[in-house]
Amino acid sequence: MHVSLDSALGRQRRLNSIGETISSIAPLAAAYSLRSLTGGDPKVVRVRRASDNHEQDFTASGVSSGALTSFVNAQVVAPLDIQALSATGRDGDFLIAKAAYSLRSLGTRQATLAAAGDTVARANGKFVAQVRRSSDDALKSFTADEVTDGTLLAFVGTGGSDNGFVKTWYDQSVSDQAGAATGNHAVQGTDGSQPKIVDAGALNTSGGLEFDGSNDFFSLTAEIGFQNKAGCIFSLQDGQDSTVDYTLGAALSNRGVAFTPNRTRWYVTTNPIEIDNSSSISGLRLFTALHDGTTNNPNVTAFNNGSLIVDGSPDANQGEANSGTLFNQIGAWKSNSFLEGTVKELIIYDTNQTDNRTAIEANIGEAYSIDLPSGVDPGFDQVDGFVETWYDQSGNSNDAVQATAAEQPKIVSAGALLADGIDFDGSDDVLVAASVSGFGATVSLFEASIRDSGAAAVVSMGSSASTTNTNFGLVEAGSNTQASVRNTTSRTVNASVSGETRLGFAVTTGQTSTKVGALGGTLVETTDDYGDDFTSGELDTIFLGKIRGGSSTEFNGHIREALVYDTDQTDNRTAIEANIANHYNITLV
Repeated sequence: MHVSLDSALGRQRRLNSIGETISSIAPLAAAYSLRSLTGGDPKVVRVRRASDNHEQDFTASGVSSGALTSFVNAQVVAPLDIQALSATGRDGDFLIAKAAYSLRSLGTRQATLAAAGDTVARANGKFVAQVRRSSDDALKSFTADEVTDGTLLAFVGTGGSDNGFVKTWYDQSVSDQAGAATGNHAVQGTDGSQPKIVDAGALNTSGGLEFDGSNDFFSLTAEIGFQNKAGCIFSLQDGQDSTVDYTLGAALSNRGVAFTPNRTRWYVTTNPIEIDNSSSISGLRLFTALHDGTTNNPNVTAFNNGSLIVDGSPDANQGEANSGTLFNQIGAWKSNSFLEGTVKELIIYDTNQTDNRTAIEANIGEAYSIDLPSGVDPGFDQVDGFVETWYDQSGNSNDAVQATAAEQPKIVSAGALLADGIDFDGSDDVLVAASVSGFGATVSLFEASIRDSGAAAVVSMGSSASTTNTNFGLVEAGSNTQASVRNTTSRTVNASVSGETRLGFAVTTGQTSTKVGALGGTLVETTDDYGDDFTSGELDTIFLGKIRGGSSTEFNGHIREALVYDTDQTDNRTAIEANIANHYNITLV
């Protein structure tokens, strides 16, 4: 009778067959990887991008093809189209701005307006500015496309003395989810006080509205109040030399918001909140100022090109937002102190936009090639991506999830997919699959990882019960791969290993049998009693990145793959490890 070599060796498979997948070697209880373990193209990961915290699912091919990194590095949604965060991503209500001014379109939800007062009547449109040409004082409204495609210049004239001035800077914002126009336009009816948009037949080289510092300013159609509530202002501008030359000011008081090279001032309270930038800032700058709306000791934070300038600590001396403080001017306060510089964009909210700040800044930064901080900069492809869910490929829906953003491991760093797997920071990163069922006394674990430092579990089965420390896990330390097992008593068994690249295997088949192996090496066994066999329901949670729920020690390194079985996989160990090692170019011993 013919006897195969595999049979002669106790039916242990020496190598996986050509084309054999992990899932075809033996039934899995849970499986986590960025590659396909099934032979198809399964959904493998849900990723949150840091620029706006939007989330999206990706298949194995989506990870390898670059689709994931393209998603992370994109933030193409314009401010007026940005939606609030929900449990499934940015698909909630639209963020409602109090007013929004720019020469570009700020979104598909930009308000459709009537060209009231134009010399030549035209149909309603998504206008951004009404321009007066100096040669005959004719007025015409223009869309964002008409500002840049030559239509505006054709109207003003291209002669050396042809100038264009903005009479109306249209408010693009809408007042509700249905998209009704807010209509809080910035208007200047006096010719000599209108900021310039066309200089000597050419668009301003700055691409914005030039305020001369002498008498240029706009009055708003309606006042904007920040009385006893939060507020947020995004201002894209070049120039402003005095903290009392306000970007946004009040006609009847000396209050307002100013951004200068050295200082940011928010003066809506009893006394101004001044934030010292410490060093001079020059050139085109995206300033953001947020007022937290606190009644008696408000806090204002200011950002320059996405970087925190200074966090203005709450100060009881600032008082509360005065009930009479209403902003109604752009570029001036009390019509007697005027901004000198160029303003490209001004978006105002009378709500707390702290959670949405980077989403709005990301779009502005990309539109104007502003170098934002690495990690949130889509314009320079430097956005970070984090794992919200690592999907289980076993078919058992044991997905590993982390809903808290600060505790999500990283998959894309500064715009690049991490080559060594998902990065756990060793501080608080962990993914958890809860309500796992079907586990008893026998459990097998495999993991492929890169250890950076310390000693902590890569993958572990644990209990959801707060009164127990029950667990069985694979720990990677400096010189060993360790199986850590506990029911009523803790036991460990170690396999020696060198280097940072790890491929660990551990199996327990009862309270007195625990084995561990490293990089395909000899299995080390302990017969020490760890208390009791695991029974159905005791191991009901999978942890990626730490040993159990009550532990404060997290894995510092990259996890490439983790496999969980509710059966003894000793006989299939060689085939499974060969498959893993081949994919990740891991050298086995």
